[in-house]
Amino acid sequence: MLKSKPNKTPIELGDKRKMFEGSPVDKGKYQQLVGKLICHSHTRPVIGFAVSLVNQYMHDPCQGHLNAVYRILRYLKQTPRKGLFFRKTTERKVEVFTDADWAGSVDDRKSTSGYCTMVWGNVTIW
Repeated sequence: MLKSKPNKTPIELGDKRKMFEGSPVDKGKYQQLVGKLICHSHTRPVIGFAVSLVNQYMHDPCQGHLNAVYRILRYLKQTPRKGLFFRKTTERKVEVFTDADWAGSVDDRKSTSGYCTMVWGNVTIW
């Protein structure tokens, strides 16, 4: 991926059906990449939604899903040194914010939800 062309967005906008095209791929490699992206999304909240989408297909990934993972990696290449930095604070408050898209999945019409928490003034995303 070192010589790949960077992307300006972590996920392709528009038709999500491209994610379901292609032959099956190595499940272990896919799970390893997505697992690392999940950990990375704690400091890069902008990739959280895209990572949650590719995370839904860990059990049976195809080439379209792997291409979506590669797109996230190329986006990270486009934006080095960006992300969250956690600061030391004396604030002892926890806040939680949530959002969901109603029946937004094109394959099973399930909703995708997400939330972020503010722990002692620092944002963490899940």
